[in-house]
Amino acid sequence: MVETPPQLRRSARLRELHGELLLLDNDEPAIYAEAMMDPYFEKWQSAMRSKIDSMRDNQVWNLVDPPDGLDP
Repeated sequence: MVETPPQLRRSARLRELHGELLLLDNDEPAIYAEAMMDPYFEKWQSAMRSKIDSMRDNQVWNLVDPPDGLDP
């Protein structure tokens, strides 16, 4: 008997859209390209910009030079 791996699931969330309540399994884009195809892509861009600004302001990373042989 061959076992199939369990399917990954995202939690279902309720979202209100134009006064109607929707139940969505995949209510958030998984990748940048999906976010940019969303009708509300400007909100996704704003949220991503805010997250990156916060990470920069809180100095959560250090920029380093790329290893030899890689283009910057």
